[in-house]
Amino acid sequence: MKVFGVCGVTQSGKTTTIERIIGESCARGYRVGSVKEIHNETFAIDPDASSNTRRHRAAGAELVCARGLNETDFLFPSKLPMPKILSLYDGCDYVVLEGVADIPVPVITTAHTEKDLKEKLSPHTFCISGRIAESIKDYNGIPAVDAVSNAAAITDLIESKVKEYEF
Repeated sequence: MKVFGVCGVTQSGKTTTIERIIGESCARGYRVGSVKEIHNETFAIDPDASSNTRRHRAAGAELVCARGLNETDFLFPSKLPMPKILSLYDGCDYVVLEGVADIPVPVITTAHTEKDLKEKLSPHTFCISGRIAESIKDYNGIPAVDAVSNAAAITDLIESKVKEYEF
């Protein structure tokens, strides 16, 4: 599988960029998975102490599965390392990581302004997108592609720049 990230400042177009990339990639026949890093310390999928899944976890279950009619969710009682998470994506051609900064993969950086861009630019950045890509074509030799108006071009760039992930 090929893995890349999309990182940037709040409301800079990360999710919109990812939506366009996923749509274009799926249209090309790829199987795509995603991981969304949530930076809220109080986030929990089952915060209600009386929920059955929360009660299973509190009793000591190492892994809890909530299986519904239209969805299956696995609840791990800790923050897993990215290689472990990625091992669950067997069969995907691409996995896109939103807001994940603790794994060295190729990155698309989003921003509002050049100041934001300087702050978020990574040595792994191979493309710039999001709101700033509406007004610039490149930054220090890194191409800027507006995923909203040109999902095909940004997906072409991903196909050429992102290599197989090594576990």
